[in-house]
This record gives sequence, C-alpha cells and structure tokens, in this order.
Amino acid sequence: MLLTISFLVLLSVGFIQAIPIVDESCKVQIYDGSGPCAGTIWIPNGCTSATADLATTKYESCDAVDLTWAYPRNNLTIIVETPYTKQHQPYAISIDNIHFKQYPLPIYRIEDGHERQVKTAADVIVEKSDSNYQVIMKLEGEPVGYYLSFFRYNVIKS
Repeated sequence: MLLTISFLVLLSVGFIQAIPIVDESCKVQIYDGSGPCAGTIWIPNGCTSATADLATTKYESCDAVDLTWAYPRNNLTIIVETPYTKQHQPYAISIDNIHFKQYPLPIYRIEDGHERQVKTAADVIVEKSDSNYQVIMKLEGEPVGYYLSFFRYNVIKS
C-alpha cells in the first residue's frame, strides 16, 4: 500500500513538472493594415504583458501611424522610434485621444524607468521623446472588454 501511494505521489509530481510554463515574453504579431502605416497588433491568449518595438518595423519611418490592438487584454507596451531616434534629435508624438475618451483604457508613459498614468480630457495627448529619443507608452487592456482599441499618432519634429 505504501509503495502504491509513493508511486502515485511521484507520478503526480512528474506530471506537474511537465506542465509548460507560459513565457512572460510574448511574441507580438503586427499585421499590415489598409494603408502603408496602418496595422493590427495581435498578442497570443494567455499573455499578460507584451512589447511592440516599432524600431524594427516599417512604422519607424512613418509620420502618421494607425495601429489597431485586436482583443486588448492585459498590458501592451509600445516603443515608438522614428528617423529622429537614429539622428539623436528630439521629437514628440501626438496621440489621438478621442477613442480612449470614449472607450477608456488606462494609458501610461514610461520614461527613464518611471511609469506615470496619462490622463487628459483633450482630444490629443502629446508626449516628447525621452533621453534615448524614444516614446514608450503602455496600454492596459481589460481582462474582458473591447474587441478593438486604437493607437493612432503623428510624429512632430521638435
């Protein structure tokens, strides 16, 4: 009897150890949209936090970007870089806030390792590039919520 119980305990420990653990670094997919600077961001289910680094995409060279976040859940950090980033020149982005006013999702700015919530009743949010010539924004989706969220911005030369 003791041998049977020991076997079952060891067997269950083996099964528990074999369950895959979800990788915290989720791969973001960005699909082409209707225009040259439009796209849809998709993050796998079960992903609690993901980062879309636009430096390695076609959006880096765009003056106006129109991104759609499909099934916005948990956290999406968007790292905005422009040609000014490579030239080490300051710039700003003007984010369309109309959608976020109608369908509120918390928006945060990450700058120099600090995170602050961005709240405004204005139709646009203007954020200047940081000391690395980037603008890093974090969007916080609802666990169960909207079908789509939009992140639209224009690049402004400082």
